[in-house]
Amino acid sequence: MTQLPTNNHDDGQVSVIGEILLVALVVLLCAVILGLFLGFFTAQGENSLLSPPEIISIVSVDHYNGGNKTFAGKVTLRNIGFKSLKNSDYSVEVYINDVKQRVIIGTLKSNEFIPTEHYGIKTISGIGPSGSWWEPGDLGVFDLLDKMVQPGCLLRIDILNKADGTVFSRSEILVI
Repeated sequence: MTQLPTNNHDDGQVSVIGEILLVALVVLLCAVILGLFLGFFTAQGENSLLSPPEIISIVSVDHYNGGNKTFAGKVTLRNIGFKSLKNSDYSVEVYINDVKQRVIIGTLKSNEFIPTEHYGIKTISGIGPSGSWWEPGDLGVFDLLDKMVQPGCLLRIDILNKADGTVFSRSEILVI
């Protein structure tokens, strides 16, 4: 008697196992992608560990006043964003070497700044702060108290949204 060759595996079982592995792979891939997207959207929220964007950027720090080195602390800023900013909607905090300074700037609008209580800063000037709106590309100058900003320090300017107190823009520079 001759024996016919037998097939020891069931083609139906192999097909089901392959489909289960394929579904598991797709579910795992979807979970990874979803995690990346949820992580991205969470990073933009209020409790983020990431730094706020740099919209108002520190361009330079000038130590000279009338040609004499007085450590004048004239900080030039530029709106490097793409939108106009309503100056009266923002206030400013100044940090040196990550220590908050006693500098009170309750508005970015220069003519509103003059009659307000301000400390640690003499004047706000420039095209950006002069009107109601700080346009993209416009410059502004914050004249901090002399000798507040020294070479070698890390200067940070936080622009705060007055409506909710969140940091709208953050810029840092190592002063030379």
